Amino acid sequence: MPSFTRDGYSIHYEVHGEGKPVILLHGICVSFAGNFAGFGWVESLRKQGMQVIGLDFLGHGKSDKPHVPSAYGSHNLAADVIKLLDHLNLTAASLVGFSLGSVIALHLLHTHSERFGRSVLIATGDGLLGLPPHSMEHVAPQLAHALNRDHYPSELPKHVAMYWNFATKVGGDRLASAAAARGHYPPCTPKDAARVSSEVLVISGEIDPVLGQGPVLARSLAHGRYLEIAGADHFMLAASEEAKEAAAHFLADGE
Repeated sequence: MPSFTRDGYSIHYEVHGEGKPVILLHGICVSFAGNFAGFGWVESLRKQGMQVIGLDFLGHGKSDKPHVPSAYGSHNLAADVIKLLDHLNLTAASLVGFSLGSVIALHLLHTHSERFGRSVLIATGDGLLGLPPHSMEHVAPQLAHALNRDHYPSELPKHVAMYWNFATKVGGDRLASAAAARGHYPPCTPKDAARVSSEVLVISGEIDPVLGQGPVLARSLAHGRYLEIAGADHFMLAASEEAKEAAAHFLADGE
């Protein structure tokens, strides 16, 4: 099982095919398999001639699962992506970031712009810029509260309580997911967003109650585009054929 290490933790990845490399970054409480591979993203991207690299964030999937919040946060999870690039001897790649993955992808796009090309942020919104009520500052504590419960938190809003199921049935370790939710994920400033040199497609669901919609985020990026999927909520986007096709064609057009 391919992996690399950071601070003694084993982090799992997998590589599918050859071509232009694209790294897929999943959402919290799930995994590469549960967020992407199980919904046909590998096949959609491979049809466009791309090499698909799947990463299981620390605390998720087949990676190690520490229960300490200091192991997570934007800085650490982004550093893991850079370490993966170096481990695979890749100078650059594209990114597809879903939900929490979009937070990490945007962080990488403005802190390591030389390593990343045309990329996609999906199931995301203006909260990445710190705009309430969908900022990580507001959303992450709600998730941590739900995940720390020892039974399904039915009294909480459904879109929050659902993460308890994801963590127990897909992610594999509810307390590791709770620790990840308590990591530090500072917002991207408008100045940082404007410095992103790559073309970026922002895809949001019309009725996303988690990270909202991203028209302001897309406009803040130097080369941002925006697509809103009608009738879609946060969780439907992983299985959305429209989202998959838009992402695959956008990345392929950058050849």
